[in-house]
Amino acid sequence: MAELEDQIRKIIQDELNQQSSGDKTPATASSNAAASTTATSAPLTSGQGKLGIFPDVDSAIAAAKAAEDQFVDASIETRTQVIDAIKKGFKPYIEQMAKAIREETGMGTVEAKIAKLNNALYNTPGPEILQPEAETGDGGLIMYEYAPYGVIGAVGPSTNPSETVIANAIMMLAGGNTLFFGAHPGAKNITRWTIEKLNQFVYDATGWQNLVVGIENPSIEAVQKMMAHPDIACLAVTGGPAVVHQAMTSGKKAIGAGAGNPPAMVDATADIKLAAHNIIDSASFDNDILCTAEKEVVVESSVKDELIKDMQDEGAFLVTKPEDIQKLADMTIQDNGAPDRKFVGKDANYILAQAGIRYEGRPKEIILEAAKDHPLVMTENLMPILPIVNCPDFDSVLKTAVEVEQGFHHTASIHSRDLIHINKAAHRMNTSIFVVNGPTYAGTGVGFTGASALTIATPTGEGTTTAKSFTRRRRLNSPQAFSLRSWND
Repeated sequence: MAELEDQIRKIIQDELNQQSSGDKTPATASSNAAASTTATSAPLTSGQGKLGIFPDVDSAIAAAKAAEDQFVDASIETRTQVIDAIKKGFKPYIEQMAKAIREETGMGTVEAKIAKLNNALYNTPGPEILQPEAETGDGGLIMYEYAPYGVIGAVGPSTNPSETVIANAIMMLAGGNTLFFGAHPGAKNITRWTIEKLNQFVYDATGWQNLVVGIENPSIEAVQKMMAHPDIACLAVTGGPAVVHQAMTSGKKAIGAGAGNPPAMVDATADIKLAAHNIIDSASFDNDILCTAEKEVVVESSVKDELIKDMQDEGAFLVTKPEDIQKLADMTIQDNGAPDRKFVGKDANYILAQAGIRYEGRPKEIILEAAKDHPLVMTENLMPILPIVNCPDFDSVLKTAVEVEQGFHHTASIHSRDLIHINKAAHRMNTSIFVVNGPTYAGTGVGFTGASALTIATPTGEGTTTAKSFTRRRRLNSPQAFSLRSWND
């Protein structure tokens, strides 16, 4: 950790040194900003903060509030320039960031993190999604537009630290807000680096500063203080059930991404080879730390054996001995029912080795058969262990999937050629994300299938969030004018 932080600090210092002696200083950056910007041309270090990082919650929020008081009046063109600076600035650093996230958190894979970072940067809609709506008639004009909340307080997970900072920043700044970001302590170094770089990119390109802020030493206490701060207008929380509950009971507008336990249903009509490929590809993506990833498979008995064989062909390792399955459960699930963080996001071969289970090669995923009430089925285990539940028919598959999803209404998928089965399952699961004959990571925008989804607000109802989620829908009435079709006699 210390070595990583030293490396990050050196990169930033080297760049600042180059700027102070090179051809583009912060002052020059400010003078080159668009004429429409109202940002100050003061040095990037102001007060006690530097590059958006402050010593405490109060000073960070004060800086974000001061920035918001000006940014609320900025043009849409200015918002676009800010977001373009973020996208262009991070582009050369994507692989470096992916490696740094993997090194600090010890979770997932570099390849998956590269895909997630690209998704956050280039697949998150900006101001273009905030198009106004208008109605006209004999009663004149009615117009609806999307206005900012103010300073938004966000909390991110260690599973997607930089990705969440970037996606949240694009969405929230697109809506005219500024952002305080509470880092997860398990990813504080890379989160701080991301905030600092973002501020540098934005300042160099536009002269704006402190649009995204954080603090030097993130903690639970700091998050609690942020949530209660009078200048925080809205909360966006991506994390565990406790912090989401706290946000929802804060008295503020809250957008909360809660727990999930996504089932993948496979019926007798499915293309089994494709289903096996999609399930293993998706569940093993970033070692299953995505909240949207398949956490259990519920399959019709007539195709169960074929599915397991094809999953093995896709790189899954089948554990068959009951004592080994019990070892995995005892080792990875704590007494309180939560997954053991020592194994969250770890490679399948590491988990097998720690359990003393012999294996060959480098398996992508661990699979096993289990009853629907087994702890490995009912726990959102954020690691590459995928239990398979056998059911006699489709009605039983759907009923079981609803039970094991546990009413989180987060994510589910189905592999089927039967449109009635697909329609019935989509209706009955009632999840924020429902994927048909594909990997569930498609529901997050990975692969550029729809907008990115880094904050999936199931408990509060927004679903996959965009810039619209972080704005207030305002109505303007003008009864005496602006209807081109008619005029009062």
